[in-house]
Amino acid sequence: MKKSLFLLVLAVTLFACEKDDDGIKLQLNTESCTLDNETSYAEIRIDRGEGSLQVASTDSDIAEILYDENDKNIFYIIGHNQGTAAVLVVIFNDEGEENTKTIDVYVREAISYERFLMDVGVYLKKGESRKFGLPFTFDKNYSVVADNSAVIDNDGVATVSSSVEMGNKFKVEAKAVGSTSFNICKGKVVIFSARVFVVDEYDLFIPESENNQLTFDLPFIAGVNGITIWRGSGHYSAKVVDETIAIVKSVTTSDDHFDQQNNSAVVRVTPLKSGKTKLLVTDEVTGQTSAVNVVVN
Repeated sequence: MKKSLFLLVLAVTLFACEKDDDGIKLQLNTESCTLDNETSYAEIRIDRGEGSLQVASTDSDIAEILYDENDKNIFYIIGHNQGTAAVLVVIFNDEGEENTKTIDVYVREAISYERFLMDVGVYLKKGESRKFGLPFTFDKNYSVVADNSAVIDNDGVATVSSSVEMGNKFKVEAKAVGSTSFNICKGKVVIFSARVFVVDEYDLFIPESENNQLTFDLPFIAGVNGITIWRGSGHYSAKVVDETIAIVKSVTTSDDHFDQQNNSAVVRVTPLKSGKTKLLVTDEVTGQTSAVNVVVN
């Protein structure tokens, strides 16, 4: 009787082991993670067999799932609000078999991801290196990440760097003509992005939306009396076609910002009498010109 019972237990055990061996393989590189402002995400690597994969968080306000764009067997757990959550990783096949693993997540403090102006652009001449302004101060928990999917014309367009020591600046070193993009991230979350344009020579650019016309009412006491050159070589001249109506008062270079202003300048005009004429701006390096309507009432 004892021998029969032993054989029965042995058979059940062997059957159970065989079923485990035949189950869907699913292994994770961690079973738990703790997140905070310094360690705001966890990288999860999956070693699995054939089958469909599903990943879900029990509370996305605490732990959000972000998939890796290049590797389907990697995902990231992004921390947000303080609290605990579980991430369920499930693999299943057409035969109804499945395997489930759980990752316990503890977010020890609320993690902030301040978002700033996105998709701005800066221009730089090939071979030059210069710093541009950021709308925030670079933090030790931030990183600069190249967006390789956004490269146009040349893979080695430019290198971009920023650091705590640089404060609210980022540095671009222009290598080759073309354009690329970069992101500044906290962990895996993008908080700022910009496109870099590298050119052989700056093109004269006066935005029509802002500077298509200068209008004065006489007697002119206060108001807008100038237009902004957003981009060019930095060496400009300007004149009014009919100088009996208005004259150029000054051409003054101004500070560049993190947007498309590069070698920017302000051209100021003094109205003299009623009439209509044009303000002509010339880039003395490239020879490019641009015209702005001037109306004096």
